[in-house]
Amino acid sequence: MTRQIGLVCLCVMMVSAWAGAEQDARAVAGALTAMDTWIVAQPKEVEALPGVSFDLAGCGGIAAGAGTGMGDLAQRASDRLAGACGVTLPLSEPAEGPVIALALADTPAKFPAAARIDDAAFARLGDQGYALVIGAGGVTLTARSAAGLRHGLTTLAQAAADRTVLPGMVIRDWPSLRYRGAQQDVSRGQVPAPETLRRLADTLAEGKMNVLELYLEHVYKYKAFPDISPPEGYTPDEAGAVSAHAARAGVEVHPLLQGLGHSFHILSKPQYQHLRIGPCEKTPWVMTFDIRKPEAVAMVTTMINELCAAFPGELFSVDITEIDIDGLQADGLPLDQVTDLVFGYVLKLNEALGKNGRRLMITQGPLDSQGHLAGMGPRLNSLPKNVIVGSYYCAGGPYQPAWEKDFPRLRGEGLDFFAQAWISSHVWLTPCVNRAAEFSDLEISRGLGHGAAGSVTCDWGDAGHFHFVGEEWLPFLYHGACAWTGARADRDYFRKAFARVLYGLESDAAVRAMESASDVNAVPLRVRGEDGKEMEVSTGYLWEFVHDPFTHPDITRIADPAGAGQAVLDAALPALAVLSEELPKARRNRDTLEQWVFGARCYAALGHKLAALGHYNDTAVPRERVAEELEAVAAEFESLQNDFKRLWLAEDRDNEGFQELVRRFTYTVVPCREKAKELGAKQAPPRLPEEVVE
Repeated sequence: MTRQIGLVCLCVMMVSAWAGAEQDARAVAGALTAMDTWIVAQPKEVEALPGVSFDLAGCGGIAAGAGTGMGDLAQRASDRLAGACGVTLPLSEPAEGPVIALALADTPAKFPAAARIDDAAFARLGDQGYALVIGAGGVTLTARSAAGLRHGLTTLAQAAADRTVLPGMVIRDWPSLRYRGAQQDVSRGQVPAPETLRRLADTLAEGKMNVLELYLEHVYKYKAFPDISPPEGYTPDEAGAVSAHAARAGVEVHPLLQGLGHSFHILSKPQYQHLRIGPCEKTPWVMTFDIRKPEAVAMVTTMINELCAAFPGELFSVDITEIDIDGLQADGLPLDQVTDLVFGYVLKLNEALGKNGRRLMITQGPLDSQGHLAGMGPRLNSLPKNVIVGSYYCAGGPYQPAWEKDFPRLRGEGLDFFAQAWISSHVWLTPCVNRAAEFSDLEISRGLGHGAAGSVTCDWGDAGHFHFVGEEWLPFLYHGACAWTGARADRDYFRKAFARVLYGLESDAAVRAMESASDVNAVPLRVRGEDGKEMEVSTGYLWEFVHDPFTHPDITRIADPAGAGQAVLDAALPALAVLSEELPKARRNRDTLEQWVFGARCYAALGHKLAALGHYNDTAVPRERVAEELEAVAAEFESLQNDFKRLWLAEDRDNEGFQELVRRFTYTVVPCREKAKELGAKQAPPRLPEEVVE
C-alpha cells in the first residue's frame, strides 16, 4: 500500500540547489549539526525541513517492500532502532498510522518524489547509495540494492541515537570508493577473541565500511596442516561464525595471507624448513616460501582453499612483498628472474582463487621496486585484469612515494587498485591518531584522482601489538568516513559524531584527548650518537617505555632524560585528565574508552620514568627524593601491568606474545626498585617525579 507522508509538501520545501552539484562537506556538516544529528560517515547531501519532525514513539511499524532479504533488513531496522532509542517497532504494517517504509527501486521513478532522484542522481547512488526522507507523516528509505538500504539504516539509527523525535530532513548519499576497510593484525602477539572481531565488524559497519581484512600468518587451524597453529589460533568454525556475523552487517571478512614472505612462524618449524628459501638468520621475519618447489606452492594453495571455505566472499589478499631476496640471489637468481618467479607464482595464486570464485589482491610497494619488495612493474602489462593491486606508498625508506607514476600505470592497464594507508600503530604505545587521519586523507584523495576502487587502512602488530583493538576504532572509522566522502569529511563534525555514536558523549573532548595523547609520538627525542653529537630523532616511544632505563641503549642515549620526560608529561597529563573525566560519562562502549585511558596512563608513566632517570643522573637532586621517585615509577608500572593483563584478557586470547608483553613491564619495575633500595628509599608513601623547573 502506498502511503502519503506529505511528499508533495516536502518537495516544495526543497531548495533549488538540491538538483545541482554535490553539496559542500562543510555545509552538510553545518546542516546536520544544526539538527543535532550525528552520522559517523557524513552524508553527501542533506536538506533540513524546517518545522518538520517525526516521533518514532508514534510509529506504527516497519513496512518492507518486496525483494530478497527485505524481511531480514526490516528486522535489522527494528533491532538497530531499539538499540539506538529504546523504541521497538513491529515488522507488520499497521492498518493505519505512520511507518518506516523500506523499498528497493530499479528506476528513478520508484524513489519518493521528495528525494528528487533523476537519472543523474540515480547513477550516482549506484548499488550502495540510498535516499532517506524523514517527514511529519513517516520515514521512507529507498535504495537500488540491499547494501544501500543497509547503509541507510545505519544513518537512520545514528540519527535516532538517544532520542525518539527526529528532525525532518532529506538525505541522498553514496560512497566515493566501492571498497572501504580496515586490516586487523591477528598474528603477531595479539589474537583477538572471536567476539572482539564480531564487535569490530559491527563497529566498521557504523562507519559504512564493508571490508575487514585479517593479517594472517599462522593462527588458523588448518585441517591439512594441524601443526601450524598455536593453541590460540582460530578454528574453522570460529572463522566461519565471525564471517557470517560480519556479513549480516554488510562487512566482508577475508584474510591477508602471508603466503610468500613473513612466514617465519610456519617455515621455522623443522617439518617445513625444506619449503623455505633459507634460514634468514639476520631477518627471520622475511623467511620465505621457496616457490620454485611445487610442494611449497601446493601447501599455500591448500591453505587458500581452506581459508576460502571459512571466509566466504569476493576478495582474498596475499602479501607477496618483503621476501628473502638475499637467499634467492645467493642461489644465483638475478632481479629480473626473481620478478618472473614471483609473477608466475601470482598466476598460480590467481588460478587457485579463481576456482574458489574469489578475486586475488596482491600487495605492492612501488611497482618497480624489484627484489625484496617484489615489484610487479616489469610484468604489469601481463597481469590478469581480474587481479587487484593493493598499493602501499607514502612511508619513505624502500617505500618511496611512487603514486604519481604508478597510479596512472595501473589505471592505464585497466587494473583495479586500492590506495592503502595505515594507522601508525605498529611499534607504538597507541595508534597515532592525527598522523593516521592525515595518511587516510592523503592516500584516498590521491587514489580517487586516478580511479582507485578501494582503500584499506592497516593495523600492524610489529613488536607484539601492545595496543588494544578498541584503540583502533577512532582511526579506523575516520578512514571509513574519508573513503565514503572522498577525503572530504569535516574533521570537527566527525569528532563529535564519533563521540556521540560510539560513546554516547555530548562533547568531543574525549576524542580530542585521544588525539593529543597520541601526539606524544610527534614529540622529537634528542639523543647522543656514538660520536657524542646530539641530534633529534623520531620515535614511537614503545622501546623507551619498556626497556631498562639504566642500561638499555635506547634510553641511555637520551641527551636530557628529565627534559624529555617533561615534554612527554606536558602532552600526556592533560589528555589523561580529560579522558579520566569523560570515562564515567560514556553511555556505551566504556570498556574501549578505558583502553584509551590506559594508553594515556602509559604515556604519563613514560614521562615519569624519564624524569626520574634524569633526576637520578643529576647529582644535585637529593638522593632521598630520587629514591622515592624511582619507587613511585616501579609502583606505577606494576599498576599498569595488572591493568594491561585485565584489559587484554577481556578482549584477546592468552598466548606467548601476551606473556612477553607482560614481562616487559618488569624491565622497568625491577631496576627502578633496585636503584631505589640502593638509595635507601622509604617504601611509603612513594612520590612521582616533580615537574622539571627550567
